Parts: sequence; structure tokens; C-alpha cells
Amino acid sequence: MKYDEYLEKYQPFIYNTFINSLKFNKVSQAYLIKGSDGTPTLDIALFLAKTLICEEPSPLACSSCLNCIRFEEGNYADFMLIDGSKNTIKVGDIENLQKFLSSSSLEKQGKKIYIINRLENANKEAVNALLKTLEEPTSSVYAFITTQNEAKILPTIISRCQILSLLPINKSIVKQNAINEGVLLEDADILSYFYCDVEVIKQKSEEENYKEQKKLLYETLNALTISSEEAIYYAQTNLIKNIKTKEDARLYIDLLSIAFKDILHIQNNQPLVLEGAKEQIDTLSKKYKNVSSIYLEIMLSRGQIEDNVNLSLLLQHIFIYIRKEGGSTYGRN
Repeated sequence: MKYDEYLEKYQPFIYNTFINSLKFNKVSQAYLIKGSDGTPTLDIALFLAKTLICEEPSPLACSSCLNCIRFEEGNYADFMLIDGSKNTIKVGDIENLQKFLSSSSLEKQGKKIYIINRLENANKEAVNALLKTLEEPTSSVYAFITTQNEAKILPTIISRCQILSLLPINKSIVKQNAINEGVLLEDADILSYFYCDVEVIKQKSEEENYKEQKKLLYETLNALTISSEEAIYYAQTNLIKNIKTKEDARLYIDLLSIAFKDILHIQNNQPLVLEGAKEQIDTLSKKYKNVSSIYLEIMLSRGQIEDNVNLSLLLQHIFIYIRKEGGSTYGRN
């Protein structure tokens, strides 16, 4: 994705704000980039950080000068990234950051730049240590902090940052752009429900894990159209053995939640996300009464994944709940 074009077209506030900051030499020392789940918060942070060291900005990073290339390749010495999307951010990470900031600059620009991605995934000790860093800014240090859950960010952190809010893009535009990039219609339908970044959608559509969980979802829907008992049997004999990690479980349950939300949609004459499973969704919409209750339980179960529950038992619970609460128009099944 060309992020300068993306910002200019879809995020004009951020585009104009940052350009004016560069033009008048008023770049803030700390930015908080916030957006909903799926928005390219980290990519935008990286692009803006790169802009600060670009040799030929026009007006943002050219992405072709030596500094930009070195930055993209991870060879720019005065840059540090702490990624909370992969691991919990701990106080040791912030202590390493503080050591990095206190050392002499190795690049001729003399700027130290750091990104903390998904700060909402930091523990209390790490947040307190970061707050101290933000309270004592240095003129040559620039921070980009990202979040997709602003409610978990301390007001004292927010007050020390300039806020850059990524606006959600119309899903139909994201979907069409993904299709234009070669993503299959079915995958564009599903993944644009979760993500606003076309590059992320394309990447996810090619991942074997996504393909496997999508296959398991369609098999689940086929079993459910037969009976809830058949779905329980399918879960016990096939589904559970193929969902081995938390990542697998999150993705599968996310897809299952779309299916039950689509059942609600079809019952209310609204468009579907899973167009490829329209026949099964239509059958289930006529079969199940308490769809809202089932959907809520699926979402609650999804939240329990991070509590280190037994994944096999969690999945079995979902299907037992479906059998219990999914009373059909023909009587219990």
C-alpha cells in the first residue's frame, strides 16, 4: 500500500496535520495513533516515523532514499520498536527503551525514534515506566504509540500525546480494493469484516491457518444443518483435534460468530457476510429461534480464550450451548 496516498485519500486529518507539523517545524514529540481493530495503526506509525528521517520527503516519506530503505530493512540504528501485538509489554521492555534513548545517536540526523505498538497490551509496571519517559521528553526524541483499544490507555498517557485518529473506511471500498489486489470474493467478504487494511487482507487470505479455519467453519455449518447432535459429534471427532492453539481458536470462533450474526441478518432481511455459505445460513435461520443468545455465548467464549481455559472444553461448551438454546421451529433438535 502507498501510505501517502492512503492518508491523503482516507485520512485527510492525519495527512494535513503531519504535513503542517513538518512544514512549520512543530512535530510533536509523542503521537498516539488510534484506530479500530484491523486499521493499519502500526503501518501508519512506521510510515510517519520513516518520514522524520527521509532525505527527500515529498511531502511525506519518499520510500526510495537510502534512509528510507535502511529504515524499511531494519538497519536504521536510531529506531526502536516494541510490539505489543506479539507479546505483553513488560517493564523490562521500557527499561531497554530508556537505555536506548539515553545512549548517543548513531545517525547523522541526530533523532531517536521509537514506536510502541498496541500499548493496551502493556502491564501496569510498564505503563508507569513509560509515563516517566513521556514526562521527561528530549527535543531529539520522537514517539509513536498505537492502540486499537483507547479505553485501556491511561488518561495521563493520552494527555502527553497528540492524538491521530484513523477513521474507519467503508467496508465495501475495502472489499473492492482487496478484490482488485487479487483476493477472492469469498475471502474479501470475510476478511474485510475484520480488517480495513487491504495488504493485511491479502496476506491473511494466503495464510494456511486462515484457509484451514474457514474449511472447519463450513464443515461446522454443514453439520449444524443436519442437527445440533451432529455438530457436537463433528466437534468431538474432527474440529477439536484441528484447533491446537489460541490463535486457531480465536480465528475459528471469530468465523463462527460471523455465521451466527449472518443468521440474525437473514432473519432481519439484512445482507450477509458469508455469501459462500448462504444456503446453510438460510437453513439455520429457519431452524433456530434463540440466535441472539447463541451469538452472545459465542462472543463470551471467545473472551475466555485468554484466560488459559482448556480449548477442547471451551469448543464443546459452545456446541452444547447451541443444542440447549437453539430451539428450532420444529421443536428441539
